[in-house]
Amino acid sequence: MIDRQGAIAILQEHINTYRYQTTDKGWEQMVRAGIIENTIPDKIGFIAEAEKQIQAYEMAIKALESGAEEAFVDRCYLGSPCPYQMRV
Repeated sequence: MIDRQGAIAILQEHINTYRYQTTDKGWEQMVRAGIIENTIPDKIGFIAEAEKQIQAYEMAIKALESGAEEAFVDRCYLGSPCPYQMRV
């Protein structure tokens, strides 16, 4: 079983990966690898999805740091009000 700090580290790595992939260098690397096509709609869509994922991972990290991971699992998911979600 992964401990709390290990889980936070894994989530932070996912955030770092998404942030890198949304940079020009990261995007070009994904295009060269054939993971995604190099079109403007694809890039806009990917960045929007990456931002959602980053926000979800950040909410999970906050829940783990506060010790409220059970409440997070019970009440928090994208598209639903959550105490860890930033207001828009």
